[in-house]
Amino acid sequence: MAKKERCFCGSGKASKNCHRVTSDSRAEHLFKLFGEVDQAEKKYYENSDTKPQCYSGCNNCCSDFFTVSEVEFEIIMDEIHNTWTQEEIVSLYKRVMDNVRSFQSEHPELVEALNTQLDYERNINNLKSFKGKSRTSFPCPLLDSETGKCSVYEKRPFICRTHGTTHYIIEELRSLESTVCEYIPSRLKHNEVSPDLTDLHEKYEQIVNVITNKGSLQIRKLPIFYGIFVLASINSFDPSKPVLKDRHNLDMSMKDSNKMQLKKAASMG
Repeated sequence: MAKKERCFCGSGKASKNCHRVTSDSRAEHLFKLFGEVDQAEKKYYENSDTKPQCYSGCNNCCSDFFTVSEVEFEIIMDEIHNTWTQEEIVSLYKRVMDNVRSFQSEHPELVEALNTQLDYERNINNLKSFKGKSRTSFPCPLLDSETGKCSVYEKRPFICRTHGTTHYIIEELRSLESTVCEYIPSRLKHNEVSPDLTDLHEKYEQIVNVITNKGSLQIRKLPIFYGIFVLASINSFDPSKPVLKDRHNLDMSMKDSNKMQLKKAASMG
């Protein structure tokens, strides 16, 4: 990252002192999408008689089993290692290890799926059958137990920005009724009183995956506790390290990152 490069957000600060991502990186594109989400929600509710059904302090969905993209993990880990104290990081890693052990004990059938690239149809189906239908026995390790709020709120993942406050349409499920959460029992009614971000969901998938005219690659997503575990392992669980070893989504242009990932996938056969 060039030292004099200014941050894309318009703050006037050097990139290294602001969002800490290089120009045209996957992370920069994702941060810009986050801005679009925030603006779409703000505009909708400012011009509507309805209010978001989610509110600060409600964190039941933080125990849902949901997955997050690789670039979002790099953003979160970069935030943690640059703004948290060593004591806070050590405490997080302890929670993560406890979460991993609990999940491995409670759901051994899913451990293989989490430890592979999810290339096998059986593993994918196992993971999908659990995702969205069950909660873990523990909340997200990034949830502050004292305040009940997210400890990386400004850098929270896409799903955390959109769940419960927006909706998106999947054509084959358009008329199917389901529950969003215990406080939003009707997905169809929720769709009538929340902004439709279908186009931004599609844009999200284009950003977090590798899509080029030379090939495409679905980058695996992981639950937050397991993704932090994987990246922390790469860093040897060392809270004193300010820089992650693997930051290609933050430091490389999206084009170069795509080339690297396609090459890596090809080498793995």
